[in-house]
Amino acid sequence: MKQYIITIILALCLGSCGQHSKHWETLTQVESFMEERPDSALAILQGIEVGDLLGKEEKAKHALLLSMALDKNVIDKTDFEILQPAIDYYEDNGTPTDKLRTLYYQGRIYQNVGNEAEAMNCFLNALDEGQESYDILTKARIYVAQGKIHISLFEWDKHCDVNLKAAELFKSAELQNSYFGCLLRALNGFTQKGDKIEAEKCIQKCKDNLSLVSLPRVGDFYAAYLTYLVNEGTNNEISQVIDEYRSLIPEERLNYLSLAHAYLKINDNEKALYFISKQTDLSNDIAQTKYYAILSEIYENMEDYQKALVNWKKYNSFSDAQIYAVFQQDTQFSEERHALEMQKAKETEAKNKLIIMVLACVIVVMMLLIVVYLIRKRLKDSRKRNAQLESEKAHYEQMYLEVLSERNALNDMIANSAIKDETMEIIKKRLGVLNTIIVSHLSEKGTDVKRANEELEKLIADRNDFIKSTRLTLEENYPHFFAYLHDKGLEEFEIDFCCLYAIGLKGKEIKTYTNLSRHYKDSSEVRQKLGLVESDTNLSNFLQKLLKNEAE
Repeated sequence: MKQYIITIILALCLGSCGQHSKHWETLTQVESFMEERPDSALAILQGIEVGDLLGKEEKAKHALLLSMALDKNVIDKTDFEILQPAIDYYEDNGTPTDKLRTLYYQGRIYQNVGNEAEAMNCFLNALDEGQESYDILTKARIYVAQGKIHISLFEWDKHCDVNLKAAELFKSAELQNSYFGCLLRALNGFTQKGDKIEAEKCIQKCKDNLSLVSLPRVGDFYAAYLTYLVNEGTNNEISQVIDEYRSLIPEERLNYLSLAHAYLKINDNEKALYFISKQTDLSNDIAQTKYYAILSEIYENMEDYQKALVNWKKYNSFSDAQIYAVFQQDTQFSEERHALEMQKAKETEAKNKLIIMVLACVIVVMMLLIVVYLIRKRLKDSRKRNAQLESEKAHYEQMYLEVLSERNALNDMIANSAIKDETMEIIKKRLGVLNTIIVSHLSEKGTDVKRANEELEKLIADRNDFIKSTRLTLEENYPHFFAYLHDKGLEEFEIDFCCLYAIGLKGKEIKTYTNLSRHYKDSSEVRQKLGLVESDTNLSNFLQKLLKNEAE
């Protein structure tokens, strides 16, 4: 038996020798100049017939190098036809660098088709598998790719973090333009966050390296600098940077949106309108949103309120569409991550069965029984975890719908209510909390369902604070209204009940806020204490009229 096993091992070793064709050396040479001459690399690789390649390793190397060359020549692939041999081979073979690159380009294909959930999964796995890899450029590009996903989810902290990591790697590789570009992306992220300290650090680093980068990068810096100054700078600073920008960069290469926004800030509406009119490329969703926001404000300053309103509506439409897209995308993240986990579990199970079958002739019966036991136990635990996860997800979705419903109700009330500004501020504050938690959970959903449940439960429980704030505000501004309710013998919770009606909430919405299963009975008791009969005006109108009369 021992001799037989040795014979098999020797046969496998001999079989592995000589599996490289005449193209192996060519592939090695192409890899060495891929970064410097990607066009030449692509031409050589496309000239190699896949049928002439020998062995899985050689085909995998060719597939990976060809995918790299296509990407570096800005030829985006949307399928895995070319890369698949590399994916299959390097999953269990190859160096950390091979795994790093394969997973990166796999992620890039997913990113090209808009599947950012799978793309992010590939990028994270790439960094994990490639920890010992020497390829710092691919690591840097992974961070940049991650940044694009984070910005699409409005995750500014993560966006800034990965771009700063990428910047350091590009700097160590002495790729000045790439280093500079990452600094600019981080600057834009810190500007969006309102982090003045970190933004100014990025600005200073850019200024220190401005003489070392290409003219387009210089233009990108001034555009980003102006965006920062619009939020944090003075009119004199903005004017000075505008002059520098226009003196250095030809007009046809200017960032028209940034310039228009800057001129708008310093109240030069004519120049703002001139440069916004030159912005013809609106293919980018963010650019569209910014375009209509700026244009609306320009027309408002010029007292052309009709055009201002038209463009404001367009801005709101694009802004809402972006938020909805994030929600849809994050839902996709959650569903596809779950599906991916299930797929990997099945693949692991299949591999274990294959290993058991191969080793069945040399492994004792006791070991087989142990393996079978472990597999069954894992499947049982997996089913249990999956059932728990589904339960938590269902609970999360229900609470999330409640939060969305509450937000919509408050938005309607803001649009239609005529109550005082003091009360309106309470409503807007609550609405701000709702919007914040909604946007937050759009990017976090699916990563930690239990924590998401806890946060949403707290948000719903905090409705009591909203009720209390509403009552205190009304009590301060409408003392006669409260005196009337007290005189009618209403209890404290009944007064809270009346306050919610008074600010414009409807019966079904009040039921949600007060969580009263006896809503109809309590409503009847309040009507009775107020002396309202069935033929009288409804309770909501009656209370709102009382409030309005006191205000007048």
